[in-house]
Amino acid sequence: MTLRENNWDGRLQPDHAPRSVASNQPSQRQGLGICDQSHVRAHLNIRFVRNSAFGTIAAVCNTAANFLSGLIVARLLGVEGVGTYSFAVWIIAVATTITGAGLPFTLTRYLPEYAVVDGEQKARGLAAFLLRPVFAFNMLPIAIAISCIIWFSRGDTGQALLRDPLLCLLIGLSCAAQGLGDFAKAYLRGMHAMDRVARISSIAMFLQLVLIVLGSLQFGVQGAMFGYLIGAVLPIIPIRDFWREKPYAPAETKRRLFKYARYRWASEIGAAFVFSRIEIFFLHAFWGAQSVGYLAASLTLANLAIQGPLMLSWGLLPHFSEKFGQKDMDGLRAAYASGTRIMGFLILPACFGLAAIVPVLLPLLFGQAFSDAVPSAVVLVAAASVPATATVGANLIWAMERSDVDFYLGIVGAVLSVSGGLLLIAPFGLMGAAYSRAITQCVVIGLGTWFLWRRLGFDVPFNALARLLLAALLCAGTARLCLIVMPTPLGVVVAIAMGAFTYLAAVRVFGGLETEDIAKIRSLADHLPVSAGAIAHRLVYYALG
Repeated sequence: MTLRENNWDGRLQPDHAPRSVASNQPSQRQGLGICDQSHVRAHLNIRFVRNSAFGTIAAVCNTAANFLSGLIVARLLGVEGVGTYSFAVWIIAVATTITGAGLPFTLTRYLPEYAVVDGEQKARGLAAFLLRPVFAFNMLPIAIAISCIIWFSRGDTGQALLRDPLLCLLIGLSCAAQGLGDFAKAYLRGMHAMDRVARISSIAMFLQLVLIVLGSLQFGVQGAMFGYLIGAVLPIIPIRDFWREKPYAPAETKRRLFKYARYRWASEIGAAFVFSRIEIFFLHAFWGAQSVGYLAASLTLANLAIQGPLMLSWGLLPHFSEKFGQKDMDGLRAAYASGTRIMGFLILPACFGLAAIVPVLLPLLFGQAFSDAVPSAVVLVAAASVPATATVGANLIWAMERSDVDFYLGIVGAVLSVSGGLLLIAPFGLMGAAYSRAITQCVVIGLGTWFLWRRLGFDVPFNALARLLLAALLCAGTARLCLIVMPTPLGVVVAIAMGAFTYLAAVRVFGGLETEDIAKIRSLADHLPVSAGAIAHRLVYYALG
């Protein structure tokens, strides 16, 4: 008996029927007609849109909770408190990258392929096979945390953060919980169970938000970290779906898995220098916790600008992986071009529009104590548009098993990040950190896009992106003029509304989206809840026709 995906809620249900065309068995593939192929392709496209919709719901909750918790920590703990908290969270992010060994992403990459070819029971066996090393790796942070507690208890040396035994233990436990939770969510994404990802992420982030607030009020940074830990524990639950399964990994599968995972692991470590706030380390070392607090506020707004559109990318890797497994290169090219245009359509106005209102918005949200973070926030918010728009291309490279490219790009990024830390952050502090991050990300993304264009033969929609960028700059200019006239909270609302109106009008004039892109945006609205879907349909109709 195999399992099938329930078309209503995405959960896996027993399947007693014969294997369908989508199961992709060799004997059936050879006899597929044009109509059957069109049916399979339509099914995959619908599932991709559905996964993106549920990914959007999950990411909305995650983004809202993370943003609100950052604001609350900033308000309750002040600049230095949020600097210490942000430094602890950065340690968790880097440690999780190292202990993950590239395995969560590898699982998401290969599960769709093996579920189609060998059935979902074997796919769960593949997840069970990888769970053993994942568990072993993620116990390391706890052991290291205990070792640090014992070592620093002998004398007053080392970082103040590591001399606090409770805080040190909370960081170690959070690393382990987050690593296991990432693997569990990778399994759900690979099995196209994005509805479960949405539910678990929503509950976990809400619980985390509440406990961070209560913990910060009662116990300061330690209480905030306890709330962070509890929110990281809940996503581990889906591991029970497969942890009792018999491990399944033929010799050829092991070779592909570990080759991909090695490159993926190395590229993630390199990417940690580029995208995982390595600037926090240099700022903390050279300028102290206060500068880290300012940078944390700037990065929070930068992430806020891009998180909404990035929610749509959650279903990209499984979708691209299936098309690549079916050798559907035309479908890959069309999906890449359309996805990049849609991502640019959403991200460019979000980043440049938000950068225009940062001088009023940041002190309004975080308090006047964070006013010194405004210049760095403007740079970081605008620069965030580059890596965010390139997300579609990154998923395409991963799906095509070219994780080696990420490895080499990670080396370049690591060299640039360390050089920036020593040459820009050490002498110039906060603004040096902002420019170092912006330059590094732009160079790395530029090289990756060149590889995709020149080496893999995918046409990058430069013309469409240039048109959308021009429209986004007009949006930003309009928003800034509104705030010059009315530099108040009400002015922020007016600036957002007028900027959005200007942007949509400019897109209608300049173009930038194809008919198929608009159809996909409408299709996404179809998979939202009824009330939200109706509102989305009206917005798409009035904005894009």
